[in-house]
Parts: sequence; C-alpha cells; structure tokens
Amino acid sequence: MEEYRLAEEQKLTVYTSHKKEIYEPIIKEFEERSGIWVEIVPGGTNELLEKIRFEENGSGGDIMFGGGIDSLEVYSGEFEPYRPTQYDHLDHTYASETDSYTVFSKLPTVLIYNKKMVISAGAPRSWEELLSSRWKGNIAYADPVKSGSSYTSLQTMIQVLSSQYSQEQVLRNFSYNLEHDIAQGSEEAIEAVVAGEKLIGITYEEAALKRIEAGADIGVIYPEQGTTAVPDGCAIIKDAPHQENARLFMEFIVSEDVQRLLEDQLHRRSVREDVTNAEAIEEIPYDLNYSREHREEVLALWEELNP
Repeated sequence: MEEYRLAEEQKLTVYTSHKKEIYEPIIKEFEERSGIWVEIVPGGTNELLEKIRFEENGSGGDIMFGGGIDSLEVYSGEFEPYRPTQYDHLDHTYASETDSYTVFSKLPTVLIYNKKMVISAGAPRSWEELLSSRWKGNIAYADPVKSGSSYTSLQTMIQVLSSQYSQEQVLRNFSYNLEHDIAQGSEEAIEAVVAGEKLIGITYEEAALKRIEAGADIGVIYPEQGTTAVPDGCAIIKDAPHQENARLFMEFIVSEDVQRLLEDQLHRRSVREDVTNAEAIEEIPYDLNYSREHREEVLALWEELNP
C-alpha cells in the first residue's frame, strides 16, 4: 500500500493532442529530471476537451497539453488558474487574462502547394484566392469540427477577409470550392498535396516544414496580407489529482531548454522572447474573442454546408 501511495504521488496524467514526435522527447526529459512518471492519454483537441468537460472533478487527467488557445479559451472553466514563474519571459500577445492556460509554441498558418503540379508563380498568394473558382476541387483542408488548427485557419480567413466578405460568404464560397471533399485531420490534408491528389492546401508551418525536411516536394506560402501565429497551450485541469506535479510540468514546458528544443529540432516557434530566432513573418492579430463568441455559429453553418 505504501509503495502504491508513493507511486501515485510521483504520477502525472497528461492529455495531449500533440503528435508523438512533439510530446515524446519533452515527456521523456521531464520524467528524467523530475522523477515523475507520466501517463499519456492521446487524442484530438476537441475530443479531449469534451472528455475533460464531462469527467467528474479529480477523476481524470492532470494536464491538457496541446490545442490552440482559442479552443482552450472556450473550455477555460475546466482549468485551474496558474501562472508560471517564468511568465515575464513569455510573449504576452495571447496570454490568458485569467491564467487558465499557458502558451507553449507559436503555429503560423500557411498555404502549401505541390511543386510538381503548380509553378511557384501560379500558386495562391492571398487568402482571397482560396475563394476563387480556379482552385475548385483542388484544396486540401481538414475538418474544423475535428481539428483545432483547422478551425484557427478558418477563423483566420474569416477575419482577414472581413472587410470584403461576410462570415457567411466566406464559409459558403470556401465550402463550394472544397466540393465536400474534406480531410479528417491535418496529416491527411498535407498528404493529399504531397501525393498530388490536391494542388494546394492549408496547414500550419511546423507540419509543412517537417514534410519538406522528409523530402516532400511542396512549397510553403505566407499569404501577402499576413497570417496568424496563434499559439497552442497547456493547462492544469481543475481539481487535478496531482496538482503539484502538474505545476512542475507547466514550468518545464516554458523553460529555456524546452523552448530551444522547439526551435532547433521541432520546427516550432518559441513563445519565449529571449529564445526565438525564427525568420520573421508578416503576422496579423487574431481576434480571440470573436473566434470564441462565433465558434458554435461558424461550426454549425460549416456542418450544414458540408454534410
């Protein structure tokens, strides 16, 4: 019984929507440095957030590791406020006003194209071009109902084009161009462009750069109007059974060592202002409040247009 109690005290249950290549080196290093053993529960962002919402307090996980902060913000009531001691070193652009989450890495939204089938000069350079009939049936895009990063990219398009098109116009025109052929996840969307099944696609920078490093013949475009770089985040689940271990993990993921690992090996942009050295991009603000307030409305119309 004593051994079980000690084992429980040294445990941390992490719900994560990150891919294994992201979470594995970070979790392994955390275990080695802290002596805490980590149980991983993988899943999609929305799937895990719903799991947290319906679990009884204290009966499930300790940490939600991953998911865009616009998604985490919607579920902020399920999290325990915490501010890491290294908070002052972090970019506060998208910091939680209630400390319900902590930013982890920046994820610029980008366009990609198959270089064998589309010449660079002919590739789309703006968000508006995605509404053009020229690309009808040839856009790879993951379902925003299932993919948090896909919802972020959809909101980016809506917000960037708001002076020219209403929210409904963007959704209708974009859905028309997709022809009901929607990927079930981000990896499937990228693969469709790599394989030449689709000419162009929308994804996030890290995923595109990793595929290029692995030999994929695709090009990356940062839209002329700019793009958003909404961070993903990490949050302590309310009434987590291993609160102290959860706090240690929150400190660890924003440490200088982990943030350098993101930039040097994992193709992600650091949220630490004393670490980031990635090439600058034209970054435009992302309205988190608009994204949160219109989420249900946007996704309801999306499902209606893409049954």
